[in-house]
Amino acid sequence: MPVPAPVKPDLSDTDVLLLQQVARGSLHGETSRATGIEKAEVGAAVVALATKVGAKSRFHAAALGAAWGLVTDVHAMNPTGKSLSARHVEVLAGLVGGEGADAIAQRLGLTVNTVKTYIQTTLRALGVRSREQASAAAVLTDLVPLRALGAGWPDVRLSELRQSAEAH
Repeated sequence: MPVPAPVKPDLSDTDVLLLQQVARGSLHGETSRATGIEKAEVGAAVVALATKVGAKSRFHAAALGAAWGLVTDVHAMNPTGKSLSARHVEVLAGLVGGEGADAIAQRLGLTVNTVKTYIQTTLRALGVRSREQASAAAVLTDLVPLRALGAGWPDVRLSELRQSAEAH
């Protein structure tokens, strides 16, 4: 029996393109060209999309897009190849779940500056330039279990969810 995951919302083609651009860390001009949304309206469109998918933040939306199979690549540029410590993964799981640095710091008993340092070293290790890219990459590369996305998500990695679905 496949492991259930929350059902993705009904998104337009433009919504999916916008979600992909967010997960890639694209700037507003690039996003505008890819989606046809006016450059000045991209920020508002991203906020509306995050609300539509039930995301707490842009980086949470990117991770949800990866989990639903709408985002398949984040264009990692120059990963360092260094493995992440357990604490780095805990911080990354917070990002995937839409937590900001303050919430992650409080949950893990760290200072906000320490969390920000963990985030920056994680971005470098993954070869990405944004929290959005890092969140999507964390899901796509099985760094964090899907339960990090929030209530209703199974305690499995994305590859396990896909294997379960393919087996049935």
